[in-house]
Amino acid sequence: MSDAHGSLNIHNEPGIALAIPVADTFVKWINFNAGLAGPTDLVQVDAANNQFVIGANGAGVYRCTVTWSGFGSANVLLHGSVFLNGVRQVLIEFDRQMGAGPDRGSAAGHDDIALAVGDVLDFRFTTDGNAKTVTVIHLNFTIHALVRAI
Repeated sequence: MSDAHGSLNIHNEPGIALAIPVADTFVKWINFNAGLAGPTDLVQVDAANNQFVIGANGAGVYRCTVTWSGFGSANVLLHGSVFLNGVRQVLIEFDRQMGAGPDRGSAAGHDDIALAVGDVLDFRFTTDGNAKTVTVIHLNFTIHALVRAI
């Protein structure tokens, strides 16, 4: 069965800024709204904590996708990554170089990931400079089971 799924999203014009105080230090995105989700015993969409938690019967292989549009500080490299139990998942991330401004852009990343009961997924941003910002207009973070352990 591949009925386990979850969605977190934010759609806000003109955007919500996230401060990145230290270069190359990831900061968790904290403004998600809950989207659709599979039964809570499979995937829990924890919008209050901006994360997914794999439920008691949800272990399996999932497709994880993130799409972003927005802008950032001028002449900065924005970087977004999915984290699994606090560990960066380098196969599920993106970069976007911003110009001198005003420069809006988009980026996306996706891959398949094996998830166990109790695993927690969240999404974080960083930049290549100190005291920079990432402004999110649209951000979608989704998971969908490809194969679940039965």
